[in-house]
Amino acid sequence: MGKVRTKIIETAIEPEKLEKIEKLEEAVEEKPAEAKPVTEKKTKKVGEPKKRSNQYKGLLELIDKSKAYPAEEAIELVKKTANTHFDATIEAHVNLGLSAEKSEHQIRTSLTLPHPSPKASGGKPIKILVFTDKNKEEIKKLGAEIGTDENLKEIEKGKIDFVDSSGTRIAKLEEIDKIIADTSWMPKLAKVAKILGPKGLMPNPKAGTVTEDPVAAVKEFSGGRMELRMEKSPIIHITIGKASLDNQKLKENLAALINAIRSARPEGFKKELIKSVYLSSTMGPSVKVDPSTLQS
Repeated sequence: MGKVRTKIIETAIEPEKLEKIEKLEEAVEEKPAEAKPVTEKKTKKVGEPKKRSNQYKGLLELIDKSKAYPAEEAIELVKKTANTHFDATIEAHVNLGLSAEKSEHQIRTSLTLPHPSPKASGGKPIKILVFTDKNKEEIKKLGAEIGTDENLKEIEKGKIDFVDSSGTRIAKLEEIDKIIADTSWMPKLAKVAKILGPKGLMPNPKAGTVTEDPVAAVKEFSGGRMELRMEKSPIIHITIGKASLDNQKLKENLAALINAIRSARPEGFKKELIKSVYLSSTMGPSVKVDPSTLQS
């Protein structure tokens, strides 16, 4: 290969202009580019109290946080602080003296409130999936859907896809409110227990979702029967009605809840079962209730 030759092209520049260019180059080299100021993102610190509106703070002033109110007063107060433009939902939160880590300390039962109210979804019927070979047509007439082996295969894959009796396409397990089964189907359902369990959908005799009379179970749950299940906290959350419901009826619903929890006390547990009871409305502050005013 031949020698590479570099050809230098010289351009004639007037001396005065060349001097200006050289000074500009020197200035650029000496002065580094200014970095843009970094704006720090405001992050909420752990334990930092949630910012509340002045309206919410005003509602808080109506409540004595150091006091456990009699049931009647607590209901009146929680309805007074239900400051929404719609019919607020009233929830009960029951803190238990149990240990969530101990299997013998679990509470799982069912309850039909004396005065059930429509679901917050607008009164639509709950979606129930029933695994049974009995009275299929009657169950469908009640608005429930019959589960199949194909559904179980779908659940194993982490999904479910079918159209219920009302013509609504169900694509997610989260869209199902309740799964009921008779004992003949339980060995098959046991294979998907790890999927259904964490979602609160695994049928259980204590909750009334494993039964030899699925027709009766569908009627009960469609009519307002609810499952009570302790969370890891350990705590039980449940809706006891709407703010528009009569005070006495709300009290009777709350009393029925407390009695159901007391009836489900784990065998041999001698310590205090119910540590505290709170009522709250949608987006409203909580009110502590004296459980002794709800004795049966």
